[in-house]
Amino acid sequence: MQNKRGLSPVIATVLLVGLVVVSGLIIFMWFRGFIQEAGMKNDQNIQLVCNDVQFDASYSDVTGDLAIKNIGSVPIYGFKVITSGPGGHDTKDLSELRADWDDENDGLVEGEATLVNVGGLQGDITLIPILLGTTQKGAQASFACDEKLYGREISF
Repeated sequence: MQNKRGLSPVIATVLLVGLVVVSGLIIFMWFRGFIQEAGMKNDQNIQLVCNDVQFDASYSDVTGDLAIKNIGSVPIYGFKVITSGPGGHDTKDLSELRADWDDENDGLVEGEATLVNVGGLQGDITLIPILLGTTQKGAQASFACDEKLYGREISF
């Protein structure tokens, strides 16, 4: 007779339940990373409002001025400015580049334009609009539109 020992059914059950709980937590944390808090603007999801954002932008490498005009009907609260060149890339908020950027009036309203001196940039400039919306808890917050869909590269 061989003397075989195995796990008792109680220990096997505890191990299986523990494995299921840990697997569930891992899947929950992974899935939670895909979901971000939805912002609302004009009773619409703010990502849908990004479709209506329209602006023109140009850069003068002689003066270092970045000219931006809101040609749409959605107020643009701000911009993320991404500069990329041979040395890498840098991301800044427009308010960091222009000290007098007026956050009080919700940025650029319809038809308004601004001129920002960003110095002698080398490389490419990409502007990503930022909109002001309301969180699900009712607080105001800024939401950046998707860079790949709504980012505008400025050639100079």
